[in-house]
Amino acid sequence: MQNPPISKRHTSMIEEKRVVVTGMGVVSPCGIGLDEFWDSLIHCKSGIGPITRFDASDFPVKIAGEVKNFDLRDYFGRECRPKRYSLQTQFGLVACQQALKQAGLTPDMLKKEEVIPVVMGVASAANHLIEHNAKVLNEKGPHKVPLNLRAFPASTTAGALAQFFGFKGTATTISSCCPSGLDAVGKAAAMIRSGRSDIVISGAVDSCVTPVTVASFAAIRMTASPNDFLPEEACRPFDLKRGGVVLAEGAGVLVLERLDSALARGAKPIMEILEGARYTDCMELLDGMERSMDSALKNSGIYSNQVDYICADASGQPIMDVIEVQKIKNVFGEHAYKTPVSSIRGIAGHGLASAALLQIIACALSMKSDLIIPTANLTNPDPECDLDHVPLFARRGRVNIAIVNSHGLAAENSTLVVKRL
Repeated sequence: MQNPPISKRHTSMIEEKRVVVTGMGVVSPCGIGLDEFWDSLIHCKSGIGPITRFDASDFPVKIAGEVKNFDLRDYFGRECRPKRYSLQTQFGLVACQQALKQAGLTPDMLKKEEVIPVVMGVASAANHLIEHNAKVLNEKGPHKVPLNLRAFPASTTAGALAQFFGFKGTATTISSCCPSGLDAVGKAAAMIRSGRSDIVISGAVDSCVTPVTVASFAAIRMTASPNDFLPEEACRPFDLKRGGVVLAEGAGVLVLERLDSALARGAKPIMEILEGARYTDCMELLDGMERSMDSALKNSGIYSNQVDYICADASGQPIMDVIEVQKIKNVFGEHAYKTPVSSIRGIAGHGLASAALLQIIACALSMKSDLIIPTANLTNPDPECDLDHVPLFARRGRVNIAIVNSHGLAAENSTLVVKRL
């Protein structure tokens, strides 16, 4: 079948400045660094296990996707002071360090850039510190509360990255619940296309494995319980026996650049960022994800039958996994059955805003390796989730164009289209 004619939308995209990824960094429950992360994804090595950050023995939910063996001093030397930062900001610092290294941006090169904005997505503030301070207040009184107020705001991570690495420009924070990461990358790409900067640092962080957060998610029955499965098998996207989300934490950071500028300095572009879209659900129709996918494709000048892979939001929620499958069918028609649709949640859990950044990075690694990412723990397919969900094992396949979906607790939906160069 011949490709459809190039639309006017696509022509306008060709004329605009192209935005590419030149560096990536990841801190996740299933690995720190791209190699560990990718090995876990393609071999279904789960990062989910018993909660260790606090005593969860009396909690209805006792599992989470925690980042393991993490010490900020291992990456920045013994002289750095981790207590200055919230845990999610620490994750962001390490992911940013990795991304800059892969992009080949040295401190001297960064000093020569007049403007390097930072755009970060977060779904929460410094929950660890806030809950710890509340505990100290209740047990020891107000005079013993730690002096860490500056680490509380959700905007702290973006500012910390700018100060720590010497980026010149604005430090912007996007907080639109779980889709915050996709929205941050979309905004960063728009800044490059508008000519505001040749380089933008963008990503997302979250760390919510805390007593109040875990108890709250359990109270509204959103989280999976390990009663029927081992912890690493508890998150089961598209599976008939799925029971809910497994909370997680982490960070993903990208170096975004204008294509011609990146090539001029000798960088090796990894992937192109096309366009995205976001919509809030209409409560009667829950149509936000359908509209975000459709609009993201139109904004990118891409036809649905040109998409080779869908990195789904699917987090193992009984209702939402089915809804996402249905919305994919509505947008893609018969092509939905020919397109691999998988989820990384069974391996990485749901790290709120950071989850979508891990999805973007997963797509880039999929394109590089010519491997389709499998859906872990999918042993009992749900008849209502009847697309090609790539169960259990990675598959050879070339991905030229992929879309990333993200759905949030606040009924927000975002989609981003990415492309192999």
